[in-house]
Amino acid sequence: MSHQRRRVGPGQRISALDEANLRVERHGVPMHAAALALLEAAPLLGPGGQVRLGAVREHVERRTRDVRRLRQVLARPGGGRPVWLDDPVFDVSRHVRSRPVPPPGDEEALLRACTGIDALPLPGDRPLWELWLLPGLADGRLGLLIRWHHVLADGLAALSLLAPLFDPAAVPGGGTGAPGRPVVPGAPGGLGAPAGARPAGGAAQVPARAAARLRGRAAQLRGALAEGRAPALSINRPVGPRRGAALVRADLEAARELAHRHGGTVNDVVLTAVAGGARRLLAARGELAGVPELKVSVVASVRAPGDPVGGNRTGVRVVAVPVDEPDPAARLRRIAATTAAQRTRPPYRPGGRLAQRWTVRVMDRQRLVNLLLSNVRGPSAPLRFAGAPVRELFQLGAVQGNLALAVGVVSYAGALGVDVVADADVVPDLPVFVEGLAETLVRLGAGPPPGAGTGP
Repeated sequence: MSHQRRRVGPGQRISALDEANLRVERHGVPMHAAALALLEAAPLLGPGGQVRLGAVREHVERRTRDVRRLRQVLARPGGGRPVWLDDPVFDVSRHVRSRPVPPPGDEEALLRACTGIDALPLPGDRPLWELWLLPGLADGRLGLLIRWHHVLADGLAALSLLAPLFDPAAVPGGGTGAPGRPVVPGAPGGLGAPAGARPAGGAAQVPARAAARLRGRAAQLRGALAEGRAPALSINRPVGPRRGAALVRADLEAARELAHRHGGTVNDVVLTAVAGGARRLLAARGELAGVPELKVSVVASVRAPGDPVGGNRTGVRVVAVPVDEPDPAARLRRIAATTAAQRTRPPYRPGGRLAQRWTVRVMDRQRLVNLLLSNVRGPSAPLRFAGAPVRELFQLGAVQGNLALAVGVVSYAGALGVDVVADADVVPDLPVFVEGLAETLVRLGAGPPPGAGTGP
């Protein structure tokens, strides 16, 4: 990840967890994340209906001038762990592009375009992010796909890094006001400690801290293993390059009230819906009998106030969700009891090269979990991008190893945007899973909010 014109000098070194993402990618697993926003198209189109690409590039170039991490590249000066260095040849045109959605311009065509773009690796000779404008939707909207490498940021940190591109919806004229700052719990406004900074406490405390970390990781690993093996299912086969995707909408306030009534959280409602989708899929495949539960790997943020924005501050919880329970409300109560007990313990945080290398080696045949879930709390108020109102917001998850199903959730302006991404060959019957997930939300009373998915 170097460039012949790039100055190599002191830079901020990435963390061990960030380096793990690079190590996994070197074994052929793409490690980038993506978000999809659906915007009103008119403010971004010229008289001929073409995207005003130059104006959008100027907007992005201006708004990212002070977001240093979006203008940095990874390099290995002298070997060792990579460091972030300023890119002296930054060119916004290499990051902001446009591609029309092919006819008929429906949601299925949009998602095919997104998964096609997202299948490509991010070029390592430039800052590790891209923004794609996707016009041509039949409902008067326009897709905005933003991709970034996981080494750049986890989902929570990405919201903060990308916040300067957006404005509050109430700002007159949209793109000329002060940059909007979505509410991101635990994410401060800075971009990390200066290069070379070290934690306070002195060198004498380093061995003690290292030993404490090792003990903590060992305890976390024992806890993860104690969850037991995940059932052997047909959805857990090595993934290939082809992807399928679908979007589901839910009412955030209804989900919040539902969770409160049953002693749980919004994430418990999502897990209940995921279990409903899995129950429908396993039944259709003739695998439901004898499978009381499956294991979901749930991303848990461990980002604390004062942590640098950018990079990864996440752990994992393995949640057993019942698929033998036909009643969604009873299923929700069982899941809420499970996750309440888990929250008394810290999530598992993979660390150390040995553990990371072991993870890479067994990814294609692991039996710890069956599918992936990521849930990010996004902006609570409506936003604009370069003057265009943002109507909906989704994250697009990634499948890897033998985990061929991934569910991503992001809250935005009173709604929950749910995406499901799957390996198209391992899960060709993805609509069956999506129907079960969506039906569960409706039965619980947390279905799509009025007007969801219908445009302005």
